[in-house]
Amino acid sequence: MIASPARFAPVVPPPQRRRRHVAHAIAAGLLALMVALMAIAIVRDSPTCDEPFHMTRGLALWWEGDSRLSYAHPPLANALQAAPGAARGAPADISSFSAWKQTKVPELARQYGTKVYPRAREDMQLGRAVTAALALLLGVYLYVRSLRHGTVRALFVLGLYALHPIVLAHGHLTTTDLPLTVAFVIAVCEWERFVVTGRTARLFTAALALGAAMITKFSALILVFVFVLVALYAALRRTGRFSGLTWPRVAAGLARDIAIVFAIVVFVINAAYGFQRTGLTVDRILAEREPLHWVSTRHEGRLLDKSLLGKLPGGLPVPLPYTYVFGAFSTAAHTRLDHGNYFFGGLHGPSPAYFPVLLVIKSPVGFLLLLGVGASVLRVRRRWPRLQTVALVAAPALYLVLAMKSHVNLGVRHAMPVLPFLVMVAARGGAWLGLRSRQAAGVPLRRVAAGAAGLVVAEAIMATPHQLSHFNLLVGPRAGHWVSMVGEDWGQDIASVGAMLREQGASPVYYERYGDWASAELSHAGVRHQTFRCNKKLPRPAWVVVHAALDVRRRKPCAALKGGATRVAVINHHIHVYRLDATKATLAGDAPKSLSQ
Repeated sequence: MIASPARFAPVVPPPQRRRRHVAHAIAAGLLALMVALMAIAIVRDSPTCDEPFHMTRGLALWWEGDSRLSYAHPPLANALQAAPGAARGAPADISSFSAWKQTKVPELARQYGTKVYPRAREDMQLGRAVTAALALLLGVYLYVRSLRHGTVRALFVLGLYALHPIVLAHGHLTTTDLPLTVAFVIAVCEWERFVVTGRTARLFTAALALGAAMITKFSALILVFVFVLVALYAALRRTGRFSGLTWPRVAAGLARDIAIVFAIVVFVINAAYGFQRTGLTVDRILAEREPLHWVSTRHEGRLLDKSLLGKLPGGLPVPLPYTYVFGAFSTAAHTRLDHGNYFFGGLHGPSPAYFPVLLVIKSPVGFLLLLGVGASVLRVRRRWPRLQTVALVAAPALYLVLAMKSHVNLGVRHAMPVLPFLVMVAARGGAWLGLRSRQAAGVPLRRVAAGAAGLVVAEAIMATPHQLSHFNLLVGPRAGHWVSMVGEDWGQDIASVGAMLREQGASPVYYERYGDWASAELSHAGVRHQTFRCNKKLPRPAWVVVHAALDVRRRKPCAALKGGATRVAVINHHIHVYRLDATKATLAGDAPKSLSQ
């Protein structure tokens, strides 16, 4: 019997499956572009101010098996980022440094970097690759999650996230801001799926993601209140997983959910700290010697005595590591201290407008257009909002309020977990436009959506490699740096300064250090120099390098430039290079040459 040719004919996928294949191919292209843009910045950017601290903490966890340094930041992100560096070659004996016993992280990072800077820098670059992988992971998660709303919206979600300059800027650094965003978003989205569907697997993934967020950055503690708030809302309305249940079963189910999440989170936190110094009573915790942290020093080394912990019963056991408890309270105190915040051209103190303004002016113009459309098409119910809406809005809203109340106005990175939720709203606007055949002012809405998406792609490419200091096309770098300077100048351009000084044959060079590896990085760039503080005069002739972030926060002119200085160059709008002439005194600021290397 001869088989019919039809039996061997290729199966043509249905139109919906074919569209999915095309969407997946476009998604892969967007992710590839994201990786390429971050890779350029990874190679180009010098170590930023905070990266040495994170890397040193992470290496200490692997090499010494000791979590004593993880008080300013919990250990998860630091450990992941330091893993590649810790695995290669013989470990450095950082426990022999004087700062190790004193638990002084900045000093330890400086000692480690000074001793073996080439290796330390390479370890940091590997850590940046880990962060980039986490950024990629969140992009995949958001895309897959959004597919239930259709391929168009899923592609908008992925594209607006993957090509946002804020994500690209912090997705390639060895810091905790992007890792927190990953864990934060997954925790919120998984909890939303659980309270809506009641699937047990989602309960465990949400709890694990919550634990991951809480051992990445202390600001994730706000998620505890979010989880309880959303669960109570679902229980009181008897909706989602509580739909159709009697009140006794609602109460029992709510108690079970909270108990499971609590047990998993407490275990995750203790495991991250190696179960070191955990389960101590309040009296034992207060009797411990506090780490030599600058926040604790301001409280004469008795920060915990003056906190809420000091008011609890002395015999009460705390099921968390001492280092985590101290870190949580010291971080809360940190957010209330003055940091010399620069905003709108001056040191005006902390402003609740800081983070909302920066989220706007650092977002691409096309993104803002789609965000406005997405917000305008959201449905608002008159009585009770949907459970999904409460679950997805509560976390970013409370986190943004927390950031706005904080006194730490030192960069948009502190509000990063809010961004993916804005992306979801903007993607809703993009999908709404893209699926409409109507016109606005004679222009098809689909073309508006395509134009906005094109602007996002173009701006992402234009922002590279200066993603940290990027401002959107409506604002521009000059006005943007007038609004915000400190978070934009983070030490990432020191190698570019070195290239410029070598080209000019500059000597002698004096550098006002900004960051614990900054001087080592300038030496690594081939520039012999001396560090100095701007409150002292310098011999002439000389070349002087001053960071604008330090300039705007010192509250008075740099004494080294008094008596005349020629500004030779401005690197990327925020590093000033001066020449002090021995024979001719000129006014500071003459003939600047702007360079973006």
